[in-house]
Amino acid sequence: MKKRLNILCLMVFVVVGISFIPVVYGIAIGFSAGFSADASGNSLNNIDRMVAGEQIVLTPSYLSDLASGTIRNEVTGKETAIWPEHIIVDQAISYPAWYEWTNNICRLLTIVALLVIVVLFLKLIVRVNRGQVFEWNNVRLLRWLGSIELVASIVMTTLQIYGASIANEQFAVKGFAPDYFSYISTMELSVGLVALIVAEIFAVGLKMKEEQELTI
Repeated sequence: MKKRLNILCLMVFVVVGISFIPVVYGIAIGFSAGFSADASGNSLNNIDRMVAGEQIVLTPSYLSDLASGTIRNEVTGKETAIWPEHIIVDQAISYPAWYEWTNNICRLLTIVALLVIVVLFLKLIVRVNRGQVFEWNNVRLLRWLGSIELVASIVMTTLQIYGASIANEQFAVKGFAPDYFSYISTMELSVGLVALIVAEIFAVGLKMKEEQELTI
């Protein structure tokens, strides 16, 4: 049982690590494009523009606006129509100073929260491996883990949606509208809620166990 638990926990870390690959890949592609785009040696200007820019996620306002061009099929050599459900635009946006400060601070706090969550998770696994399963300390660990994950996700999602609304006032594309739903961190919210649910299941089981011991 413990071996199976440890394997599942290891899989969790592997999945989390894999989820960072697209982010790292996107950063690498962006910097590569910044260095190679300007052959005249103004790569630093490209990087400044890229870093200062904001990625705005847009979605078609109407289904009729989905068709927006064609791409070449390199296998057959034919052109084929594309219907993008989303487009991502790099655009420099002028944000209020308070928002930039708040956003940067919250990003740093999110990294700290992630480290705390990892520590709590490892601590929980160590306790379970030692046979300390149905204890109130585990309930508290799960509650802290779920609450931190939930609060961090809600704060960052709120900031991103508000930032998208500011960007919408400065940049607009005909036939497209900001896709606010794309900024919602459904995975993080789900993980936080699941941790809280498991904590309450443990709490109910412990209360029932204590009541049975009192009646005996």
